[in-house]
Amino acid sequence: EMAIHRKHLKDNGIKILSAKENIPDSPEGILLESLLEGINQYYSEELSQKTKRGMRETRIKGNFMGGRVNYGYSIVKEIIGEQTVSKVTVNEEEAAVLLQIFEAYAGGNRIPDIVRELEDKGIRNRGRPFTVNTIYFMLQNEKYTGIYNFRGETFTNIYPSIIPKDLFQIVRERVNKNKTGKHVVGVDYILMGKCYCGYCGKRLRSAAGTTTDGTIFRYYR
Repeated sequence: EMAIHRKHLKDNGIKILSAKENIPDSPEGILLESLLEGINQYYSEELSQKTKRGMRETRIKGNFMGGRVNYGYSIVKEIIGEQTVSKVTVNEEEAAVLLQIFEAYAGGNRIPDIVRELEDKGIRNRGRPFTVNTIYFMLQNEKYTGIYNFRGETFTNIYPSIIPKDLFQIVRERVNKNKTGKHVVGVDYILMGKCYCGYCGKRLRSAAGTTTDGTIFRYYR
């Protein structure tokens, strides 16, 4: 990248000056500049490698990596030896709501209906109203079963289980079935999952409409 940018600047009559290194404008300067760039790249790659290794060790120990914790969980600080670490624990109040959401969806309720019911009961998502996208994300989050997959590795000691695995599997199957459109009993959308939009490339979803005389017509969108 530096070689490309340097050539682009040189072709436009712009000279690069270093504020820290005294790089001579000579053939030796080319060698010195390349050496400095190589050393900087080495340190950058080495730091990245050490950071990733440290983060992996943190996951293996079952500690929380940081950031915003998912709904249903809370973070507690524990002192292990001379080190303070973060651990994920179940937020009992939120976990009860989460279980209610999964059971309602597994029982056949639609996500917009679940959102409406939560709103009617005054149940909020940490001060904000639940949305369809929020519920949809929750229903697909395997962390709620105690399983956390990251870059081909599976960790089971970071997130305590909230949702039983059999219930999560029922929900996952229904989510996958409805990904390409709402399932209608007795109606077959034979192109579901096979037809894609010619403009954006996304899968077409099943849809339906009703004419003024009450006739239902079905199509893809």
